[in-house]
Formats: sequence, structure tokens, C-alpha cells
Amino acid sequence: MLLAAKREDPSELQSIIREMEIPNYQTWFTSHFGQERGESWAEPYGRWLVKDEKEFQQFFEKLAQMQGEFITQSLDSAKAWGSLNGPLDAYRAKWHRPDAPKGKDLVDVGDFYFVEGKFRWFTEAWEHDPLQKPNTGSIVPGKFIKQVQPNYPEAALERKIEGTVKLQITMERDGSVTVQNVIEGDPVLASAAVEAVRQWRCEPWQLNGQAISLQRTIDVSFTLKH
Repeated sequence: MLLAAKREDPSELQSIIREMEIPNYQTWFTSHFGQERGESWAEPYGRWLVKDEKEFQQFFEKLAQMQGEFITQSLDSAKAWGSLNGPLDAYRAKWHRPDAPKGKDLVDVGDFYFVEGKFRWFTEAWEHDPLQKPNTGSIVPGKFIKQVQPNYPEAALERKIEGTVKLQITMERDGSVTVQNVIEGDPVLASAAVEAVRQWRCEPWQLNGQAISLQRTIDVSFTLKH
């Protein structure tokens, strides 16, 4: 993609990005994440696919004019998305900018799955151009409108485990909430926290009157009754 952008060949770049769509995505999501969770991810994936791909193309055209390099890391799929119906090769790509201040030298590019012999771009992990400075004067904060309380795991009750689980989530444009990663917390509690938060719903953030996806961290607390 970067080479195509550097060659200033938009047709080739568009073609490469389209080839990185998840094939038969409705079936693929439900087969890996289960019926309910898979359907909740497949619907916005398909609905925003064309718009997200256009923005992704513009992002790579911008990267082609910059100095930098890609850095990738393998993701712990079970930790990031909880229970799965099968193995999932997932990776996160970042762009390293050597001329940027420390702490701002890494920019998230997106998540990629290895599906049917090719890397596929997961558009739901794409929020907006991370190199573009948002117009803070036109941002309307989102808010949660449904928060399901987690079920206290039996194993945690038996072992008297309590504490806080910190999650990285995305408040999606369609009002759903996606759990991106477990940042910290007891593994016994983390699974219950993830399952509960996946059922949350929100009023999405808005930028210039348009709903946007936005990542944030939240805490889910587990306290035993004494």
C-alpha cells in the first residue's frame, strides 16, 4: 500500500485496499466470535466499509509524503477479544515517525487479521486519520446509555477475589461498544468484565455533527459483599 501511494497510483492503492477486505465477512465474524457478537461486528463493518477504505487510502497517501517505518506486533487474540471459536492470527501495525517528539512518535495504523492466506484490514479498528488534528470546538462527547453489570465469576467468589479490571474500548459510531484489550486486572475477573461491557450501548461521540468511533479506557470493579 505504501509503495503504491509513493508511486502516486491511486487505482493500484484502491485495488490493494479492496483486496484486504475480509472475504464473506458476515460468515467470518460469526464463525470466529459467535452468532450474537459476530453479527454486531459484521453489520457496522459492512456499513462503513466504503467510507473507511476511502479514508484509509487518503491516510496512506499522507504517509507516502513522510519519513518513517512500520512496526508490527502480534496480538493475544484471547486476551484482546475474549473467547473465540477458533484460532485467530491478529496483528497491530504502528507507524514510527523519527522526527516526532518521544511519546508521539508512534501512530496506530490499524489491526490486521491473516485470513485465507492474506492480511485483511479490520476497518472497525480504524477511528479517523490519527495524523489529523481534531477540531476540538466541534466535538460532542459520547456517553453510555446502557451499562450491564458483570456476573461475579464463581471461581472468584470461591477464592474471594475482588478488584478492578481496566479495559481499552471503542465507543462505535453505531452505538455499540467494542472491547479492544484488557489492560490490567485479574484474569478470572477480566473475562466477566469483557462479556458485560460488550453488551453496553452508547451515544457516540460526534465531530462536526458526524458520529465517530473513539477509544477510551474504563474500569469495571468487582467488590465482594462483606
